Amino acid sequence: MARITEPEKMENIKKAVMGAIIEHGYTGMSIASISERAGVSPGYLYRHYSSKEELVQELVDSQMSKIFNSFIADIDTSSTIYEAAYKTIGKLFMKANEEPILAKFMASVVMDVRIPAKNKADNFKNILELASKCIELGKKTGEINQRVTATEVLTVSFTIPFRYLLISFELDKDKKFTQEEIKRITTICVNAMR
Repeated sequence: MARITEPEKMENIKKAVMGAIIEHGYTGMSIASISERAGVSPGYLYRHYSSKEELVQELVDSQMSKIFNSFIADIDTSSTIYEAAYKTIGKLFMKANEEPILAKFMASVVMDVRIPAKNKADNFKNILELASKCIELGKKTGEINQRVTATEVLTVSFTIPFRYLLISFELDKDKKFTQEEIKRITTICVNAMR
């Protein structure tokens, strides 16, 4: 008979994975270190996940899906690139104020290309779609250089806000982001695509 998953233990595992990735990166973590952090046995983890990769993939895929859907909604409901970027960066920074570990985890995932995802091809296709929407809007409003590429949009959009978040937390573990910072980082991102 299959064991019933205990929600509290699964939440502890999720937090343990996030903490391990933030502190040690994907390659520096193991099932043993995750189980120790979560307060469960390695056997408990192996009953639910066949490997470290599967455990991380599930968490990464669910969080990246949320980020992607939020980005798309921000672009679709904005009349300028600045407005879309402001909404997205604002959500990221406010989430960091509410749940620092989740924001640091998302930033760590974005910055570490070695972290596995179940549907890398689909994720990449979705990310290119996101970049194309940004380019289309930016060219329509004149905010983006006509020669800007999807790679450049993605580099600016993902690197600057997420790296800023990680560095800010390195400098001040109790960091609280402000509206002024959201405006400054948004301006930097938009200016980088001109």
